[in-house]
Parts: sequence; structure tokens; C-alpha cells
Amino acid sequence: MEFISNPCTRCGKERIKGKEKTFFVNSKKTKLTIYICPDKECQKVVEEQLAAKEERRLAFAEKRNRFYPKKKSK
Repeated sequence: MEFISNPCTRCGKERIKGKEKTFFVNSKKTKLTIYICPDKECQKVVEEQLAAKEERRLAFAEKRNRFYPKKKSK
């Protein structure tokens, strides 16, 4: 297997393996590996940025789904 570089999006340091989860999807075993920055302070900032992006995305989705399509007149 070929090694692929996985730098931190903020500081550029090479990420390390954090958590690893195994679960089943459509009766197939799937492994999810979460990589984190070795600098704990940098990782906290990255997680805050990701949480802010996710919150913003959910707000846009909620705003979009709040409007119902207009009924067609006959």
C-alpha cells in the first residue's frame, strides 16, 4: 500500500490516527478512521472551525426546507 500525505489543514503537520470505528453498512463491514493533528491546540481550533461550518450548513438547509412549493393553479 502506498503512503499518501495527510497534512493538517491549519498548520501543515502530518496527521496521526485518532479514533477508529467499525460498523456495518448494507451487511458489509466498514471501518472509519479519524485522523487528527498532533498539536492539541491546533486540533481544537480545527474542530471549532468544522463545527461552525456544520452549523452554518444546517442553518442553510433548514432555511431552504422551511419554504413550501407553491400550489399550481388550474
